[in-house]
Amino acid sequence: MDAIDNLGDAIDVTRDRLTPIDLGTWLKLAIVIFFVGGLTVGGTGFPVGDVGGIGAETDEDISFGDLEAEWEAEFGDDLSFEEFLIGLAFLAGILFLLWLLYALIGAIMEFVFIESLRNDEVRLRRYANGNVGQGIRLLAFRLALLVAVSVPVLVPIWWVVTSADGISPALAVAGLLYGLAILGLGLVYVIVNRFTTVFVTQVMVGQGVGVLAGWRRFWSTLRANLGEYVVYLLLIWILQFVVNIGFGVLAGITAIVVAIPFIVLAVIFALFGGAGVALAVLVGFVGLLTVFLAVLLIRVPVDAYFRYYEFLLLGDTDAELDLIPSRRVAAASGDDGIGDAPADDPSKAWTEGTDGAWGGESEDDHGGSPTDGTDTNDGASSGDDWDTSSEWSLEDDDRDAVDDEEDDDGRGW
Repeated sequence: MDAIDNLGDAIDVTRDRLTPIDLGTWLKLAIVIFFVGGLTVGGTGFPVGDVGGIGAETDEDISFGDLEAEWEAEFGDDLSFEEFLIGLAFLAGILFLLWLLYALIGAIMEFVFIESLRNDEVRLRRYANGNVGQGIRLLAFRLALLVAVSVPVLVPIWWVVTSADGISPALAVAGLLYGLAILGLGLVYVIVNRFTTVFVTQVMVGQGVGVLAGWRRFWSTLRANLGEYVVYLLLIWILQFVVNIGFGVLAGITAIVVAIPFIVLAVIFALFGGAGVALAVLVGFVGLLTVFLAVLLIRVPVDAYFRYYEFLLLGDTDAELDLIPSRRVAAASGDDGIGDAPADDPSKAWTEGTDGAWGGESEDDHGGSPTDGTDTNDGASSGDDWDTSSEWSLEDDDRDAVDDEEDDDGRGW
């Protein structure tokens, strides 16, 4: 099954793409992952949440008028309740705009991540500029999906809060059913959001289409390979759970090791007082940024592995949507992983394209164009091995004659 086999192939592809380690490449990928990674490695995890407390009673009912009266009694001389609400709304608006900006950059970076992994170079500005429109479409779809899920969740809560008088047996049963419905709706949301992020975006890049057209194209692949994608979901959630535990431990150790020098230096500066305190604050700020960057660098190979796993799965279930054909061929055919020549025809290892581990070699490096299976030298013949004939493969007597003529050359081999 491809969903299982690709787990191992993704390791080979990730190792080939990220080694030898290039600090510039890793730093750029770390920046991308900051926007696309979320709080868990590997993308969206299994939905969890608290569905309890709906319609719960309180010791006393607190009305809006009571809140206003208490505020005026406490702070009325300095700040009126209306001014407080205006300031609160303004702050909420600023935070929402900042979140929206982050979400937009994250949507664009989804395509930057795909382009960076399918190609041999990471070009943040070029890939970002080329995918602004796609990022806006992806963000619009995500917002529409969030609204479509939130409305059925929030409307019953609003009704209970504004209309219900206490908890009746019927309301308790309805609350239980409502909680189960939220779990089901949350599961649907997580699945649709994950498939959009890791599969439909590939279709958008490969086919040059929008989100809805990408979903229509992916839907046929999903229906034809439903078992593969069900197994994928189960495996990816298990892997994320395990990997996030290991990542948390490793990130904690890394943070401590990286932070120790900055803490020591900040304490030394602080002991001098005055300007030393300002320097201590600056050192602490730089230390926090360094720790944050170190943790992101740890995430680079992990997030790249998960995304390559999804590249391989989509390409194996639908060859037309394959974004990394040569990396897949090399991973599946090599005896020792990426970079090994396929056993059936070694020449194909470097004719698949520039994405392959051998794809960077040119025709000049091999003395001719291998794509047609022939050599450019006269008399050459194609075969399954590297021992092909050429113009110096003469009959025995002709070779002897050539050797006799060159006996006095004085050079030999």
